[in-house]
Amino acid sequence: MDPVVVAGLVPEAHAGAHLLAVPRSRGTARTPVDTLARAWFPEAGWTTAPGGGGAARPMAGARFRGVVADTVTAPGVLRLLEGARAVGPFPLTVPQTQALDLASGAAEVFALELDDPAPRGAPAAVPDDRDGIARVFPGGLPQGAELQVVGWAVAVARRVGGAVVADGRSVLTPDPASGVDLTLYSAQVLAPEDVLGVLRTVVPSAQLVAVEPRADGPSDVAASGDTPYDGAVRLWMQRVPEVPLALGALDWREYGPYAYRVSWSPVDTYELEVERPSGLHAIARSRARVLVARLAAMLQGRLAGTLVDDGGFVVRDLDLDARLTPAPTSTSQFWV
Repeated sequence: MDPVVVAGLVPEAHAGAHLLAVPRSRGTARTPVDTLARAWFPEAGWTTAPGGGGAARPMAGARFRGVVADTVTAPGVLRLLEGARAVGPFPLTVPQTQALDLASGAAEVFALELDDPAPRGAPAAVPDDRDGIARVFPGGLPQGAELQVVGWAVAVARRVGGAVVADGRSVLTPDPASGVDLTLYSAQVLAPEDVLGVLRTVVPSAQLVAVEPRADGPSDVAASGDTPYDGAVRLWMQRVPEVPLALGALDWREYGPYAYRVSWSPVDTYELEVERPSGLHAIARSRARVLVARLAAMLQGRLAGTLVDDGGFVVRDLDLDARLTPAPTSTSQFWV
């Protein structure tokens, strides 16, 4: 990406910060950034809401031309955790949105500020880098609070179809379709044969692979079934000692302690750990994503409860509907 475009995404005061760009789309509107923050950080919240400080001073100079209109109100300050916050949003121009490879025609960006980040660690010594974090931090990986903030930003970008700009320079655009697994948290319990029966509605060859009795309640149950071409779909049921942080904002009657995790295991599991998997993997993943969503919807219809994705965010009806439609698979990087 053109470094001038990257440099102009935010005012000079935030140059060099990690940036989180999110589309101003229906998906973003139904999941506000502060809600996404509270899914990871229990004390997250606006210390200054956007617009609370009056009109922002427009940025000047060629590198900022067109970035912020004179009528844009002041950015807000969203506390993430002690010493870390998100400042914004700052609107992006159409060329900047396109340069970040965002599907939406309009987008905005938040600057992620840390007061005292820990020294960077050693460069990653392993090739597994699903999120691309090692790629954009070649000199050493973030540690402590900085790593938490970067991990959250990448998870948000994957959830809403956004992007992360590490250190204000290196761009990460995680594929929203790479998130496949879903977990239903419910107060209802299924017997082992019922767990198997649910999985067999979408994978007829499924079998029970584990039934582990527990002294404090129903047995943990695991079932798995192989699809003809796309790997295996698995369903675990177990009582969990704690639920994801995102559920804490809900009424307790909307979820329960029984976790039904629906997951996909591809033919080559290594491809789950690479930033750009093969085209064959992407095609199989697209089909498996629909299958997992269909199974999760069936479970929720039967047991009630709340779905959570593998980023730790609550999945509502519109989000689930989007998963039930196969994502288009690009052939521009097709390799086997």
